[in-house]
Amino acid sequence: MDIIEDGTLKGIFKGFKNRKTIFIFTNGSKWQQNEYKYHYHYAYRPHAKVIEKPGYFVLEVDGMNDSVKVSKIRKQAFDKR
Repeated sequence: MDIIEDGTLKGIFKGFKNRKTIFIFTNGSKWQQNEYKYHYHYAYRPHAKVIEKPGYFVLEVDGMNDSVKVSKIRKQAFDKR
């Protein structure tokens, strides 16, 4: 297990919701929830980690006893028309 991201989530965190949920770190790194899991937890700018497991990544947030599978959102190339 390797820690891929270790930092603070930007703004208000309201837990895990669905596959459309985006988590943004203060350094600009973006991760999208990759499984349906609902677990409400309110926190402002909580510390979080993305950990690489065999074949997938999980997000762990301080104050929660649960983690959620996530995938990295890559920066998209701009169309140069």
